[in-house]
Amino acid sequence: MTDSTNSLEAWLESAEGEVWPLETGCSIGRSSSNDIVLGDERVSRKHAIVHRQDRNEYWLVDLGSGNGSFVNGLRVALPTRLKDGDGVAIGATTLKFRQSKTSAHSMPIASSPLTVIEVKSTTCWMLVADLVGSTELALKHAPERWASTVGGWTGDCRRIVETNDGAINKYLGDGFLAIWPREEQQTTPVASAVKALLEMQASNHLPFRIAIHYGDVMMGGGQSMGEDSLSGIELVLLFRMEKIAGAMNRAFLASEQAASRLQDHLDLQFAGERPVTGFGEPRRFFGLRAR
Repeated sequence: MTDSTNSLEAWLESAEGEVWPLETGCSIGRSSSNDIVLGDERVSRKHAIVHRQDRNEYWLVDLGSGNGSFVNGLRVALPTRLKDGDGVAIGATTLKFRQSKTSAHSMPIASSPLTVIEVKSTTCWMLVADLVGSTELALKHAPERWASTVGGWTGDCRRIVETNDGAINKYLGDGFLAIWPREEQQTTPVASAVKALLEMQASNHLPFRIAIHYGDVMMGGGQSMGEDSLSGIELVLLFRMEKIAGAMNRAFLASEQAASRLQDHLDLQFAGERPVTGFGEPRRFFGLRAR
């Protein structure tokens, strides 16, 4: 570890010794708007990102690049967690991912008894999207085709969320968690994002499920791509909703709290009551009206 990296938790470094800190994450590509700009015709304009989540996890996410992103020689299809020493190859460039042992193996702690980690409760929109049958689908495609397809899906979903005032809080291997973190968040951009994702469902040959909920979460105790870490029982409900959607064979499922706010924007209908483990009384869920 050099003097320039002593204070860093994680970083990417080139063979020539250039260092890019990963305090929140970084984008990689040919466009000058990226954090790491690679002047290589084999590199896409928006090629990949390294996403920081859960305080000390770093994930490489390919954004549907034509020539792919590689970790230790293997092409990335789904978002892939990086470990210290991994080689990240994009075009002709190989960058080494480095992470301090303190960052990799321990949770952040207060620097003194006087340090207070702020945790706050807020109400926000939460959306989880998950590819259906990704393992079986991967076996039906050539690895390069599968990696490009999944990367394109991931990148398109990310653009939809971010252009509608949301943020990807967490990648989940074959899916993601998106939030609209401001308590005063209006329903319109959320509904616009949902409509765009539903259009993808209808036109995209990659099947995926969507579950959406509106409720209270706890934010704080760490940073993830600029957003606070999330926790709370309402977040647990959202992830259990995604499983319930699968059991109900529904591509879209909204909680009663979310549906009451989306009803002026989407054609929803009551989908039934279902018990949710750990939540006592059955919950009411809503789906899209059949056409």
